[in-house]
Amino acid sequence: MNTNKGYVAFVGAGPGDIGLITNKGIECLTKADVVLYDRLANPRLLRFTSKDCTFIYCGKLPNNHIMRQEKINETLVEEALKGKYVVRLKGGDPSVFGRVGEEAEAITKYDIPFEIVPGVTSSIAASAYAGIPVTHRDYSTSFTIRTGHACKKNEAAIHHEPKQEAIGDTIAYYMGVKGLPGICENLLAQGKSSDTKVAVIEWATLGKQRVVEGTLKTIVEMVKEAELGNPALTIIGDVVQLRSSIAWFEKKAFYQRKLLIAKSSSEESLLERYFSKNGAEAYAFPTLKAIAHSYTTEELQLIVNAERLIFASAEGVEFVFSQLFKAAYDLRDLPRQIEHLSDKTRKGLEKRGIRSIKASYDKRSAIFIGNERTIEKQIFSDNLLALPSHTIQIDERFHEINERLLTEDCWETVIFPNKRSVDLFLQEWRKFSERNPMELSFAAIGQSVKEYAAKQGFKHIDEQVQQELDNQDWKREC
Repeated sequence: MNTNKGYVAFVGAGPGDIGLITNKGIECLTKADVVLYDRLANPRLLRFTSKDCTFIYCGKLPNNHIMRQEKINETLVEEALKGKYVVRLKGGDPSVFGRVGEEAEAITKYDIPFEIVPGVTSSIAASAYAGIPVTHRDYSTSFTIRTGHACKKNEAAIHHEPKQEAIGDTIAYYMGVKGLPGICENLLAQGKSSDTKVAVIEWATLGKQRVVEGTLKTIVEMVKEAELGNPALTIIGDVVQLRSSIAWFEKKAFYQRKLLIAKSSSEESLLERYFSKNGAEAYAFPTLKAIAHSYTTEELQLIVNAERLIFASAEGVEFVFSQLFKAAYDLRDLPRQIEHLSDKTRKGLEKRGIRSIKASYDKRSAIFIGNERTIEKQIFSDNLLALPSHTIQIDERFHEINERLLTEDCWETVIFPNKRSVDLFLQEWRKFSERNPMELSFAAIGQSVKEYAAKQGFKHIDEQVQQELDNQDWKREC
């Protein structure tokens, strides 16, 4: 967006599952120069940004505001007035208890153009993932959304207007764990039965989702006993009883498993996607970025004149082809024989309209294209020329995110796709966690990787995860 005053997009991140953000929301992230994000916005979404995008953590926690609202407003204005495209990434929908009104008002004083991109609001998503439809023709024909905590200005209105409180067969309270005793007391005082069904849903739509069911009479003690905390949604009404028959998320094979996926490339982790899809709280670590090698005219001529081309990664495919195209080459200029090392690379070539074969030793000359580490010990020809496609670096923008995620959750298992991922994991883990990484169970792709991890000190194999890797269903689904 070319404007002297920049641009601000208020984007709903959805309730947690990154698949629930809108396409328009992702489009805004890809254009962003700066992203201001909250604790409730899944930080994995920041991977959709460009490598030059700046992250600013607003980090609101109950009773611990990392960045106060006034400062957030000021920062939005400051960054936009620099001519930047600013994304304010908010959990759920920005218009539902997301303070988008306050923030939008702040930037309109400076005539800064903006848009509001809706998101899936957390109460409806939380209910759906807990197996509770907020409406049902036999139990509920209306649905009310309320805040579970109030600012001083509207506190009296929330607790002392029974007619407003009782609206809706189903009532959803946002962020109401601390205020749950008062909520239950008020509803009982207004005539709700003590047997009214209640469900409290913590970290909805993620693999660490937990649900506690009870009644207005019992739920406070049950939540206290389960040690549930924010973020949590409270759903009150007869529809809660449907959970016993249609709860679906908890039935996924890896529900509530907490899995780390060790990384050695900047490409999307298919393992993270697969295990998240199957109910796990999965996080790919560390976050890496690829820095493209800039080819000379002579190097590009070597590539198009080669007898064979061997690609080591899908990243390399993108970097090479984009530079070839800019230099006025196209598919017709490429060698007849093109080879790949992995299925992911093969798929990357297929997207470019190229059928490749699995790389193997051949006496004919070849050019091998990969990152600096992959080109060190490759023997595919007696006459092999290795050209770097890119270098891999740690993406330091994710340091705050890594520190928070690695310490907030009690991770159980780490998955190693290759030997390099073991080394990088150990190198980076110690920067963010004091926990001994050898306490984690592990699983690995291939016997040699498993043996290498054991040699580094990992002792306990996660049999469930290892069996899933050995079955290779994740390859077929991804």
